[in-house]
Amino acid sequence: MNLILIFLLYQVLQLILSPLLIAILIKRKIKKKITIGSFKERFGFVPKTKKNKKIIWIHAVSVGEILSVQNVIENIKQKVENSDCFLTTGTISGKKIAQQNITSDYLSFLPFDFLIPMLIAFKRIKPAAIIIIEAETWPNFLMLAKFFSIPIYSLNARISTRSKKRYLNLKIFLRPLFNIFKIIFVQSQEDKKNFEKLKINPFKIKTLGNIKTFNVLSKKEKLEKFKIFKIEKLYKTLLVGSLHSGELEIYLNLFKNIKKEFSNIKLILAPRHFHWQNELIKKVKSTGYKYYLWQKDEHKNLSEFINKKFEIYDILLVCKLGELFKLYQMSDLFFLGGTFVPVGGHNLLEPSVWSNPSIIGLYNHNCKDIANKLEKQNAIIKIKNQDKLLLQTKHLLKNPDLAKSIGQNAQKWLLSEAKIVQKNLKILWNELI
Repeated sequence: MNLILIFLLYQVLQLILSPLLIAILIKRKIKKKITIGSFKERFGFVPKTKKNKKIIWIHAVSVGEILSVQNVIENIKQKVENSDCFLTTGTISGKKIAQQNITSDYLSFLPFDFLIPMLIAFKRIKPAAIIIIEAETWPNFLMLAKFFSIPIYSLNARISTRSKKRYLNLKIFLRPLFNIFKIIFVQSQEDKKNFEKLKINPFKIKTLGNIKTFNVLSKKEKLEKFKIFKIEKLYKTLLVGSLHSGELEIYLNLFKNIKKEFSNIKLILAPRHFHWQNELIKKVKSTGYKYYLWQKDEHKNLSEFINKKFEIYDILLVCKLGELFKLYQMSDLFFLGGTFVPVGGHNLLEPSVWSNPSIIGLYNHNCKDIANKLEKQNAIIKIKNQDKLLLQTKHLLKNPDLAKSIGQNAQKWLLSEAKIVQKNLKILWNELI
């Protein structure tokens, strides 16, 4: 199917569905539910960029993608003369994280992918090039880039096992859209093969590696560079990151059983979302263990802060954004949230860069590729049930040299991956210069 036909069909489909979209937005507004963020930006009235600047428009949807672009922005600013970076996000939480963590020159919500809002945004941004993180395919966005002859790149693109069938079923529509990209930088050889199955021009597809390995390494190096204190661990600590409500009892039971044998053990629970905070507090309170809810407290010295809390409390509840990455330093064993409920897991790169031995459950489809690579390097523990969770946790606590070896293997793998990405990114920098 050619692009003109896709363009026309897309405009007709949008006209048909517009009343439904408006009705949904009004209903959510009346019920005071989260809607879309800034109406002004969503309808294309994004910040105007300065004249005589080379604008690189970067789009990242979710929190994880947004946190992965800081190093990209820094490299663009260093390597591309007279450049400014315009970052757009797809979600309210994503924009909030970007405001707190990303040093782009401009920040906005991505306009609705309707022709007029997108056209207004292009005229206000005036991009010299566009970088889309992962494989977003908004038709008007892509087709306007082609119309204005703006080179567009997909960075860290992948087709997951779960979405592969859907992509193949829609390949008649997706193939022309993906072929608009000048280069699609994919995460792995498997992703390259999956994109090739969509009949995309193979010369457009380059294997980059996972850019998040490069970014997480850079993030750690910056933290270490500006850190003015030395981490001092006075307690054995279990850290559960990105915890979901359905698996809370699993980790509380684990802690209860471990505590019988290791009396000095401590537990840090960092939930993925805070909307179930009341449930979290209630269930932790019911265990009888002393707990501390960390919401607003600031600290100048992380280890001093944590150690003082653990003098009094057994469990630390981290309901505060931006702290999890630093907490890996205080952890002896890491447990990945979302792997004991069918969520699919989250970030395995962050514990790896800190040499944390990680234990994950059966549901790891969201991080399957990384988990499998780590497993091949003896750099992770995969388990299938709660009984094995207890046995493996005890085994690693009793054998610290083994735990240390697993963590070091994870870091070694990540450093190797990051070097590959750094080398391949030179292709992008040369494109933008």
